[in-house]
Amino acid sequence: MISLYYILNFLLISIYPISRIFRLLNFFILDVPDELGTTRENSIFYTIMAFAVIKYLRSYSTIQFLSSLFFTIKIALITSYLFVDTKISILYGGACLVIFVLCSEPKFNGKTKIQDIEEIKEFEEVVGVKFRDNEDGDIIEELNERFNKKQKGKEKNKKIQNYKMTEMIFAEFYVDWADTCNYTKEIWANFSCKYTTKGLKFISINLAKIPRLAECYRINTSAMSRQLPTVILFEDGEEAQRFPPIDEKTNKIPKVLKYGKKELQSYFDLEKRYLATRDL
Repeated sequence: MISLYYILNFLLISIYPISRIFRLLNFFILDVPDELGTTRENSIFYTIMAFAVIKYLRSYSTIQFLSSLFFTIKIALITSYLFVDTKISILYGGACLVIFVLCSEPKFNGKTKIQDIEEIKEFEEVVGVKFRDNEDGDIIEELNERFNKKQKGKEKNKKIQNYKMTEMIFAEFYVDWADTCNYTKEIWANFSCKYTTKGLKFISINLAKIPRLAECYRINTSAMSRQLPTVILFEDGEEAQRFPPIDEKTNKIPKVLKYGKKELQSYFDLEKRYLATRDL
């Protein structure tokens, strides 16, 4: 079933060509050519096409691309109406704002094999870790122990690592209010459907429900965070890799990051992990 979000945005965008075809407004000013022979209307829509291509190349998923495309087109139409009639432009902008407030972007609801984790005890059982029960700072102490252990074991040669002998869990840490988490959900869901085996599993954790895990695994959940979502690969209960990666010296993440399907497949070596565990 098509989301109400898409229907309303499509209707908003359709208003312009309908008013153009039936001459409901005076669009004469948009038809006046400039020195290069290009009309204002053409200039605006050439700009839309350029932005659409850029957004497509940078989008993580179909949901993100469509949302960005709708936004770009509506801004262009508000600008076009501004040349024709200021009042119409304000009314159209107001309608766009109302729909934005009342109708949220759709969330991914396709096929997935990701297991949702609701409690910290469930996380411990699935991943194979054990946290201290004391909530007065001991979880930070355990964090430091785990982090140091991970650093010491980082020199292990991955080329000779036997994936068949390793229990691997991909854990996606997210929050509902972060757009990037919504946009990348489709990527992780597709990965789970394609690569899940007995030795390779996918889980997701809402950090708003289990905030202690955000502290434990050093995930910044603030509004300005570039760590959402964070995907951590656990091997036999220990963190082996994460995306976005963190610079060990500065404790910061790289400025240039892309949640691209091919990049993530290569980064986590998913094909080899799948081939090594599919017959278990």
